[in-house]
Amino acid sequence: MTRLRTSDLKHQMFRSTAMQLAKEFLMGDSGTLAEKGIDVELIKYEPITQDALDQCYLWSSEAQLYPWEDVFRWKNRDGKAFDLSLWYDHELCGLCFATPKSSTLSIKVILLEGKPDTTHPLKGEVAGLTLIAISRYARMMKLSKIEIFEPAPGAIDWYQHLGFDFDDQRRLVIAVDGA
Repeated sequence: MTRLRTSDLKHQMFRSTAMQLAKEFLMGDSGTLAEKGIDVELIKYEPITQDALDQCYLWSSEAQLYPWEDVFRWKNRDGKAFDLSLWYDHELCGLCFATPKSSTLSIKVILLEGKPDTTHPLKGEVAGLTLIAISRYARMMKLSKIEIFEPAPGAIDWYQHLGFDFDDQRRLVIAVDGA
């Protein structure tokens, strides 16, 4: 029982550190986002909380509204899971849930959703910003790939624009930098 707690604590530290490192990366490389009028100091990486869910449920009917409420249960069953809410100041702009599950090679992005409102400040940046944090977490877990699990057909081009490609097994993957 103690071992499980130590493992859970270790992964919680990894998650927290990954979000902190993603923010530090943005602060050090803010040029591209600043050119788009985005103040990186207002970008926040946080775990998915009830507050994030409450904000998500206010998104327009265009939102796919994945089963975000299930994330709490999934996290309890999978201590290695990575959940993230992406905020710009006080506005929720995206949510993500990823897990290495039983893999020693890759972390799978199970759910990734950006706010469907075309005027939110991180429009077009949610996937890329989320992947910064996931890649930091994957590195700490010594994983070599990020995989998009069952990508929506309309999102494949966007993921390929971010550097993902199909491997020999038809999985949409990208290598983790420094892994």
